Amino acid sequence: MLDHTTVDDETVFKNLMIAALNDDSGSVKSYVVQMSSLLMNLALTKCEVGMSMLADPQFQAAARIYGQHMGEKLMKKAFDKLN
Repeated sequence: MLDHTTVDDETVFKNLMIAALNDDSGSVKSYVVQMSSLLMNLALTKCEVGMSMLADPQFQAAARIYGQHMGEKLMKKAFDKLN
């Protein structure tokens, strides 16, 4: 999924992180919905995951790892701008 992530996808993730840091629960909920849609779209259209596999614990674990890697990538980009 990381290989197929677009700049627009990253923007949604950034907005989710910012909303969470600002304790903006309304925006967090909105961006979580967008992220869920994004993950499902990536999985179904780019990663050959079938609809039935979305509820599988392995996919859910992969989604968590994807989120972790995206967060780390975006934080690295942010800190790189400080140097």
